[in-house]
Amino acid sequence: MPELPDRPNLGQLRRQARELLRAAADGEPAALTRIRAVSGRVSLAAAQLALAREYGFASWPALHAEVERRLAGLAALVNGARWSFGGAAAIETAAGTLYPGVLVAGPGQAILDASLTPARQTRDRLVLPPAPISSSARLGYANALTELTEAIIGAVALTDDQGTTYTVDVEGIEHDSQLSQERGPVSLRLGVNPVPASGRGWLELRGLDGSATRLVPSPRPDARVSRLAPVPEGPAVRELSDLALHLIGLTRLGADQDEMSRYCSVALTRAAELQQSAEPGTVGDLPGQLARLCDFLTGRGPADGLPRAWSSMISAAEHADGGPQHIDISATLPPVDDIVVRVDSLASEPGYWKVYLRAEPGWWTYSADGNRKSAAMLARAEDDLGGLYLSQFGGSSGNRDHEELILRFLPRLDPLARTLTLTFTHRAEQVSIEVPLPRR
Repeated sequence: MPELPDRPNLGQLRRQARELLRAAADGEPAALTRIRAVSGRVSLAAAQLALAREYGFASWPALHAEVERRLAGLAALVNGARWSFGGAAAIETAAGTLYPGVLVAGPGQAILDASLTPARQTRDRLVLPPAPISSSARLGYANALTELTEAIIGAVALTDDQGTTYTVDVEGIEHDSQLSQERGPVSLRLGVNPVPASGRGWLELRGLDGSATRLVPSPRPDARVSRLAPVPEGPAVRELSDLALHLIGLTRLGADQDEMSRYCSVALTRAAELQQSAEPGTVGDLPGQLARLCDFLTGRGPADGLPRAWSSMISAAEHADGGPQHIDISATLPPVDDIVVRVDSLASEPGYWKVYLRAEPGWWTYSADGNRKSAAMLARAEDDLGGLYLSQFGGSSGNRDHEELILRFLPRLDPLARTLTLTFTHRAEQVSIEVPLPRR
């Protein structure tokens, strides 16, 4: 059986089919034998089917789709593009209820972020007893994770609109073993092979009893990248604002009032130091506003007299969650300190939203002694309604020449927003991306 070249040429394959048809029409025995192996008629369709079967494909459309997939992958290798699929609903599987997130694909790799509420028999074994924990309990927990991984792989099937079947592997699994069995799903990082081509109309996940859901291609709005520009605020003002947003973010993550009291004590001490060291008048009323914010967060006062951006984050819990949002941004930022950041995709989920990025050669910079590291850039976002969002590091994976990472933004994305501006700050410079949000 001949093997399809790594760089197939659809024109050459069509020409091979026409030559086979001419040879059969001329009565050449070998050509007739090849066509009659798949059809009783000597036609172009029969010649194409014979050629497809000889290359190991069930039909000419299946061969055509594979050629397109490989060519799309080769094009991606040249320009480093990423594309994504999203918008799927939850499905029931033999391993539990699966909640697909966004699938981000690129040269040589496709990852589907998802979460799973395990079936009862597995969930019961994923809860460790209070410390001290016996070695047998730890072993049982590890075995449960292994069995869950195998169950997930066997519980779902992934296909697309071109008839391609994909394999799904668990590349990462996170679970808080101290949570009760009624809380929190397991977070999954699922590898998909082969890489779905960007031209696919949909990807379908099938689970238990034929339940199915589809991931559809992400829209790609016209995102605009600004030039590098000086940061308008001074370092003291930026630090005070970041302190406030960090405190509000902690409440979104579930910190109670006792925890907030400790965090606020540290923040107010730092605010006093900044006010003392800054030039007179440069920080304005920010220290006082930070004190009023802490009074509110610890239950000692109302949320009065706060900047609008802070108030918008506090009130974000009242926003209704819209449908899942998934878009491809596909923007490259100007280089800073020889670091190039590419912003690939955005996906929203209840409670927060995520941005997928790549940094070349890496996202982290290290101190001279190698003991401390810091992010190459700090990220923040604001929507056209005045809502402000704070980013948190959401994990990364390193490669030889670049690092792929996720930034999680709090609070949830306002479903009424129509434009989102992502701002990346590097020391005293910043660059912004203006992203139109498709109507939902």
